Amino acid sequence: MAYDPKGLHNIIPGMSNTNDRLWMLNTTDAIATVNTSNYISDGKSRGMMQGDTVIVKVRASLPLGDVSAQYLAWVKDVGTGTDGLGVDITDGTVIDATDTD
Repeated sequence: MAYDPKGLHNIIPGMSNTNDRLWMLNTTDAIATVNTSNYISDGKSRGMMQGDTVIVKVRASLPLGDVSAQYLAWVKDVGTGTDGLGVDITDGTVIDATDTD
């Protein structure tokens, strides 16, 4: 499936001209797809900056299907794509789903 702009939300806007924003991306795509350059094709136009934090939730369906995995990533490059409006996020570190109780 392709990137769905409705799945990207700015959770914490941060201070003006800083890279301390927190974003939530809900998607049905695997992290290997999500972390490719320009997957988030409108990131720059939506205000993403290099260094912003992105929590990626991989869901069975959008908008609120069951979560199968979560990752913590950050914006590595801004201005990707032929129109210069996309971003590239890091590979992402899995947020462990261990539940030992």
